[in-house]
Amino acid sequence: MSNKTHHRYVYGLDGLRAFAVLSVIAYHLNFSWAKGGFLGVDVFFVLSGYLITSIILPSHGSRLTFDFRDFWIRRIRRLLPAAYVMIIATVVWVVLFKEELLATVRGDAVSSLFYTSNWWFIFHKLSYFDSFGSPSPLKNLWSLAIEEQFYLLWPILLAVGFYIFKRRSVVSCVVLVGILISAMSMGMLYEPGMDPSRVYYGTDTRSFELLVGCWLALVWPLKRLSTKELPVKVRKIFNGVSIVSFLIIILCFFFVSEYQTFVYQGGMLLFCLNTAILVACICHPSSLLGKLLSWKPLRWIGSRSYGIYLWHYPVIVLTTPVEEIGTQNYWRIALQLFVTFVVAEWSYRMIEMPIRKNGFRQFFKRYIPTTTLTWKKLSITRKLSTVAIFLIVLVFTAGVTGLAKGEVRHETPKKTSVKVSPNQNEEEHAVKEKEESQQSKDTDSKEKESESSTADEQEKSSNPPEKIFAIGDSVMLDIAGNLHEKYPNITIDGKVGRQLYEAIEIAPSYASFNNKDSVVVIELGTNGYFTDEQIDKLLSYFDEANVYLVNTRVPRSWEDQVNKTLAKKAKEYKNVKLINWYKESLEHPEYFGGDGVHLTQKGSEALTELIQDAVNE
Repeated sequence: MSNKTHHRYVYGLDGLRAFAVLSVIAYHLNFSWAKGGFLGVDVFFVLSGYLITSIILPSHGSRLTFDFRDFWIRRIRRLLPAAYVMIIATVVWVVLFKEELLATVRGDAVSSLFYTSNWWFIFHKLSYFDSFGSPSPLKNLWSLAIEEQFYLLWPILLAVGFYIFKRRSVVSCVVLVGILISAMSMGMLYEPGMDPSRVYYGTDTRSFELLVGCWLALVWPLKRLSTKELPVKVRKIFNGVSIVSFLIIILCFFFVSEYQTFVYQGGMLLFCLNTAILVACICHPSSLLGKLLSWKPLRWIGSRSYGIYLWHYPVIVLTTPVEEIGTQNYWRIALQLFVTFVVAEWSYRMIEMPIRKNGFRQFFKRYIPTTTLTWKKLSITRKLSTVAIFLIVLVFTAGVTGLAKGEVRHETPKKTSVKVSPNQNEEEHAVKEKEESQQSKDTDSKEKESESSTADEQEKSSNPPEKIFAIGDSVMLDIAGNLHEKYPNITIDGKVGRQLYEAIEIAPSYASFNNKDSVVVIELGTNGYFTDEQIDKLLSYFDEANVYLVNTRVPRSWEDQVNKTLAKKAKEYKNVKLINWYKESLEHPEYFGGDGVHLTQKGSEALTELIQDAVNE
């Protein structure tokens, strides 16, 4: 085979990259039809494993004649400049215009510079799925951290593998074992109904996706693919398989959800194996789909997919108001896409390609003068750009080192949990009565009689339940005071950040409310999704009570899933009714605070009234 064939560029893979990056963008824009768009990252991982291993492997035989130093220098030139420019620009923007995010971004930026952000997120328990307020604009760099760790270790591991096992076929079997171990680790560490971020971020639990591509390169070497046409019958089968494989990927983008247990217990592995089949088909010179994916607009997006992936997330996060997260403003989205593609094109032409072709030395020599004489020869535009670069680096340094402190908000501390029973209310009331002045006893007595009469009339008209119990998360804390006013005998258990599985653990301690004369209000789902089995388990503890499920208004990706599950349970159980807070609050932004989730006083009153109306029906 000729040297030209060894380095054949597969334009169809650019088309596949285009579909992958567009699916990720649609997912991050919270389009309901792109709930499986996160799988675009899996496509990138498989492609990376395949192409990098293809670069390392010889065209024939099993003897590696690979220059490690040259490989790593090329990877650094390819990845670091664009990523570092994006990180620096994001931090500078936050320092100047989004000071409330600075404390969050500071640690994320430092870890991203060293390509360890995925582990930073794991150890700091930063969820990929449940965050309130604006999420970190650098959160998308977790996947690039995994890739960079792979680029650092894989050439060494592959060389060791060939040194020990000699034959390519044996090495491919060892890689296959590695794939199974990593995929099994994901399945075992994943707990249904729990936040999947640990297995989502982990290099150990996601490496099987890269290894699938590595394995494909070993059994389907890119450098050995013949340019000869396949027989007609074989070509038809080959093209049929590629189209079916591609359709499966598109359908997964539309219908797979990150909340499905199957995704983490084998689903991602199957998706990656299907992607490997598609990559194998596209790479063959006879592929019809490969020619279709070589369409120029797709090639343009694919060739710039790295920059598009880098920039799209900070652009979306930093230009989306907190209260609009999870909603679609099409004018804003169009502007965000326009900015993303323009900046990605600028990055490709001005940063990525110049450094890939000429290296760092020539690049810096062009933009940073090293002598006074060089400075004097520069045009006004070049001088201004040089000064601007210096100031940007200065602001970035101030941001990551803490010299720029960010905005400090002085807010009244809020309770993170509350457990109140009727007896506790009576005790507190008695203490207050002892401390009150004894003056104007006659007047107070008349007022009390009037209030008592009014309360009796309200009680007769509303027929409040004898026993009422409410359990929930931070939204329950928001309405606790209002609920006490409506139902003095209520028992409330609320806690910030509570997820449904935590409620299951404490439900047995409230068994006294499991009778036909009791009302149980459950407000959960603000902090993440849950499985059918989990909500069934919680409801089983109150199968005799009158249960009211409050659905959620939380502009996050799990909102729709949570509300569908609650509506489904309200239909399945005779003793369960749905309180549709989502519908009631959808057109009332004034009900919510700055994060778009927690309630203002007006929102608290509205939700309390909605609960009261449902209970008193």
